[in-house]
Amino acid sequence: MRTLTRMLQAAVHGQPTRKTDRKMIILKDRKSYAACIQQLKKQGIVPLKQVKSARMLCCHLDRHKDLQQIMNHPSIRRIETDARVRAHAIKPAKGTKRSSSTSSRLRLKKRNHSTPYATTSQIPWGIKRIHAPRVWPKTKGKGIKVAIVDTGISTHPDLNIAGGINTIRRGMPHQDDNGHGTHVAGTVAATGTGNMLYGAAPEVDLYAVKALDENGDGYVSDIVEGIEWCIKNKMDVINLSLGLNGPSDLLRSTVKRAYRKGIVLVASAGNEGGDADMIDVPASYPETIAVTATDKNNQIAVFSSRGKGIDVAAPGEDIVSTNNKNSFSKDSGTSMAAPHVSGTVALMLASNPELTPQDVKSVLIDTASELKGYSDRSQGAGLVRADKATACAMDSLKSSFPLTGISAVSGPIKKALARRTATSRSPACRPNKSEAQAAAASRQRTKKAGRGTAQSSKLHNVVKPRRS
Repeated sequence: MRTLTRMLQAAVHGQPTRKTDRKMIILKDRKSYAACIQQLKKQGIVPLKQVKSARMLCCHLDRHKDLQQIMNHPSIRRIETDARVRAHAIKPAKGTKRSSSTSSRLRLKKRNHSTPYATTSQIPWGIKRIHAPRVWPKTKGKGIKVAIVDTGISTHPDLNIAGGINTIRRGMPHQDDNGHGTHVAGTVAATGTGNMLYGAAPEVDLYAVKALDENGDGYVSDIVEGIEWCIKNKMDVINLSLGLNGPSDLLRSTVKRAYRKGIVLVASAGNEGGDADMIDVPASYPETIAVTATDKNNQIAVFSSRGKGIDVAAPGEDIVSTNNKNSFSKDSGTSMAAPHVSGTVALMLASNPELTPQDVKSVLIDTASELKGYSDRSQGAGLVRADKATACAMDSLKSSFPLTGISAVSGPIKKALARRTATSRSPACRPNKSEAQAAAASRQRTKKAGRGTAQSSKLHNVVKPRRS
């Protein structure tokens, strides 16, 4: 281990320079991780970030050093670039025409990424379109823990924030200094207090995981730490309205671990438009529910990415929701579509806590409404229906037959499977008891233990400046 620390000491820089790259070093086991941390500390090396549950260290490494020796060390599993992540919202610069090929790369300016809006209706058009209000007489998502991994969530009279974490800066609050995360949170969980707006599931327990900065940018390591926090604090649903254009083995393994723990992960497909030939990571992972955006005319939004792996569509253009200025704003993007699905999932889980992530995905696919004129690569199974999906979830609680595994298969969805309805008593409405009992037991333990542990988790420091 001393040999490894000497190699790291020669390669690691305390600050980013033109000669360094931001890298994640993943150790093979906890013993190696602990020993490496101890030795680095003795050598005076302070990592940018360290996530014990992922056995990951994040450092600025000299790109001119031979990293192969470090990667060949028996304690190292792999080293990968800490890739940049961006929020999936659309905000063209003033006077600039929106381009489907470049829209997602437009920077979300601090405190100015969305358009102020005076509310005229308590229920936004997107919430009506997915028919969430039809479910509210039976459930509004009470008891379900939903985490928004984003730019944070600001205090707002229309939001009840149960807790959270800031994975960017140690000890700092999870307040939203951009606005994107607060907007996403409102679509999931706005309470409708005092004649304000309603979200899809107004009574969920809402948690803020600040992993993106004031410009809507972040790193894979920040997202990984956020998901690990969600696993530790037993979230039921994670909303990921963000993406990156390349692979990340660490992010993939972290998403898989959350999925195995029974957490439903909802991700936006991306905003690369009709010219895109693939959707972004992590929406492309089969463990997530990949969401594309529609407009008020039930058309796929021009900015929405197309490609293999889209599961469902949801409203995502001109969406009015809460902002970080104690008011409301209108915004567009697949970022705005994903929380409609996250809210729907919360309603489903509140109706039937035995559903596994695979069950949830199957039901959403089977109860979606097909949009005419679009292929599976554009719409997946179609527009999400909160009413039908929740009815199916309730119906499956009464049934003793197992679910099929159709949604575990990635790629375009077979139309014959996607056209089923919630009232048909299809296999997708029948729970897999062996997996369901484990998920139900986990949620029951969470309720008994209480929900006040979320704010007690420690944060790890990130060295400034954040751009390498």
